[in-house]
Amino acid sequence: MKTLFSFCAILTASILLSQGFCFFEASGKNYRYKEWTFLYEEKCSKCHTLERVFKDVKTEDEWKACVTEMMRKSPLWITPEDASQIADEIIGIKEELVVEKSQKRKYDNATVLFIDRCTRCHSANMILTKNKTREEWRDTVWRMRDKAPDTFFRGDISAILDFIVERSELMKDDISADIMVNKCLICHESGRILLEQKTRKEWEECVRDMRDIVRDKLKKDWYTHDEFKLIVNLLVKTQGVE
Repeated sequence: MKTLFSFCAILTASILLSQGFCFFEASGKNYRYKEWTFLYEEKCSKCHTLERVFKDVKTEDEWKACVTEMMRKSPLWITPEDASQIADEIIGIKEELVVEKSQKRKYDNATVLFIDRCTRCHSANMILTKNKTREEWRDTVWRMRDKAPDTFFRGDISAILDFIVERSELMKDDISADIMVNKCLICHESGRILLEQKTRKEWEECVRDMRDIVRDKLKKDWYTHDEFKLIVNLLVKTQGVE
């Protein structure tokens, strides 16, 4: 009962507090972005809706196991320290952590940096499927930085620019990326996919599971055997681990 009460209190508070927004004045326009209040909002909502996260009531041990599993899937996005705080926020053990605002952090990994800085306001799909030159992307990234200077460190710009140019070129010119746009990104936001790193075997299992889900629900094959191999090869190339 205590766990359930803590969960309800946290979820209610998060809904109320998440309505707060910050405004920056830039070039005569108000630029609005959401300011995170709880770390679990920022970290968990990149892959799942919070409604899905809290759909089932869990015990303390189950929440810890759940957060640990998410950390295993996305170790660059959820560090052990993050996992500890997220579990504490949800369970309500350390109430002082719940009212803290997560701070802008430095990230060495360009993928995580892109997810943290750019997908606060835009979907990764929208960004990476744009057809722009490097110069146009440079103008775009600097414009975003000028609109929301408190969201970016100055040193973020070159890393984000390189990542966006590399990934958008891949999405534009690679046949397997084109298949992924039409087959994978129709259901999943690419930010969720980008945060995961898997072995070839794990990516094969993941893509196979998606095929089976569509086959079961829609009674059709979503992609061919050749498309399956192309998707897996792309995921291993860009987000594979030994």
